[in-house]
Amino acid sequence: MDTYTDRMEAALSKQIRVEIVERGITQKALAESMGIGRPSLNHYLTGHRSMTAESFFKLTEAIGVAPSVLLGKAEERLTERPDPMA
Repeated sequence: MDTYTDRMEAALSKQIRVEIVERGITQKALAESMGIGRPSLNHYLTGHRSMTAESFFKLTEAIGVAPSVLLGKAEERLTERPDPMA
């Protein structure tokens, strides 16, 4: 099923990956700062598991981005034209 929720979770996961790469943060370091295991973080980032609100807020704090900013950037991804090369 391709619902708004599915698309938003995918856009949010992609934006989170962009943010952590831009900051040079490893998944291991991020997971440790969130108090979760790296496999759990990886499941969130790959869409195999939905992120809890608690984990989302811990993540935004750990990467230094306001939750509203991160959600806004993810929402922008939904309105962008698809990149045929992506």
